[in-house]
Amino acid sequence: MATALREYLVYADGSCLGNPGPGGWGAVIRDPDGVETELNGHDPSTTNNRMELMGAIEGLRATERGAHVVVRSDSRYVVNSMTLHYKRNKNHDLWKLLDAEAAARHVRFEWVRGHDADPINNRADELAVMGANGRLVADGALPEKKKTRATARGSKTDDSAAEIELMGRLKPGESIRECAACGAKFVSPGGGNENDFCSHARCQLEARGR
Repeated sequence: MATALREYLVYADGSCLGNPGPGGWGAVIRDPDGVETELNGHDPSTTNNRMELMGAIEGLRATERGAHVVVRSDSRYVVNSMTLHYKRNKNHDLWKLLDAEAAARHVRFEWVRGHDADPINNRADELAVMGANGRLVADGALPEKKKTRATARGSKTDDSAAEIELMGRLKPGESIRECAACGAKFVSPGGGNENDFCSHARCQLEARGR
């Protein structure tokens, strides 16, 4: 009788207070027995993309070599490079580390929508923001538990209904777009590439750091 595949689940995230600026990474690791471990780190001068990479690197390092691992991240920068082999123009030192950690395991990268209904992804985000502010789990700091976006905003059905109603209220030139960083829907005034990103601070940092 075949046994179910035992695998680790890693949620990784990054945050930066300026681009460059003080940054942090966060990771939540769930082992095959369901035990969760929370990690984060700090860099005094970095970029958002580097912290996204560090979250994935350190999350993988917390798993056994040779293990099956699913890495979930709301960074298309990380996930698309690892799954679609996008060209890497910067951060070659960290890409080398991530490639090495992934090669030592059976890894599958999955993109998740940021700042949405996934409580573990939201937790990784909290850890990353803590890290950017120099508050580390290793030093005894713990993130406050918050309500998920799904609880605060209602169901996806409610969001869809709101989008349909909003379509009839858009001003000339405005459109509803999906943020290129977190995937959330937002009203864009149109125009250049910067309007492919919502107004959330982390998404604007990614937009302006490209």
